[in-house]
Amino acid sequence: MRKLLFVSFLFIVANQAFGQYYEVTPILGYTFSGKVDNGYGSYDISNTFLYGGRLDVQLTDFSYVNISVRRNDPTTTYTNFKDNQVSEFETGQTHYMVGYLYEFSDKKIKPYGGISAGTSRYWTKGNAYNYRKWFFSTEFALGAKMFFNDHIGLRAQASVTTPWDFAGGGMWWGIGTGGAGGSASLTFGVPVAHWDLSAAVIFRIRD
Repeated sequence: MRKLLFVSFLFIVANQAFGQYYEVTPILGYTFSGKVDNGYGSYDISNTFLYGGRLDVQLTDFSYVNISVRRNDPTTTYTNFKDNQVSEFETGQTHYMVGYLYEFSDKKIKPYGGISAGTSRYWTKGNAYNYRKWFFSTEFALGAKMFFNDHIGLRAQASVTTPWDFAGGGMWWGIGTGGAGGSASLTFGVPVAHWDLSAAVIFRIRD
């Protein structure tokens, strides 16, 4: 996380000379992760609220560098196919992203698209399976901004964030020794994509 924050700081400093506007947006929304299986059992990652913040630094009339931090706290339920035993544990997820955003219009309502890359952190709360891991991740987003004046507006966005495990071709959410179903020294992997919907007030500052 420190490396990402350092890179983000360099992006801001390097673009201060060119930035026309800075946009600060608190993030409030909802994440859909769904239910997936790996052949041994199924993971049901609950839909849940997300929160965080975004900073956009304008480079040209339509282009921005974007920095964001988002977090949610879903409940994950694992069902073992062998004996249908169910285990439930509380988890946390945080995504740290740096990317590029492009607006498609200079009118009052500004649709946009964006692409970002960064890192995602996953962990279990308490002593449940003691899972802690970081992944490289990517995000693709579509949204729109609407400004009431030069300083205040609204922003709505839909995005998908996908963590990647290059050893296995997808993000692996695992449980270990003493995990669901009483299995010993086994780790199961499940690819996960997170679909986010968010809306919030934009605070715009002129350079």
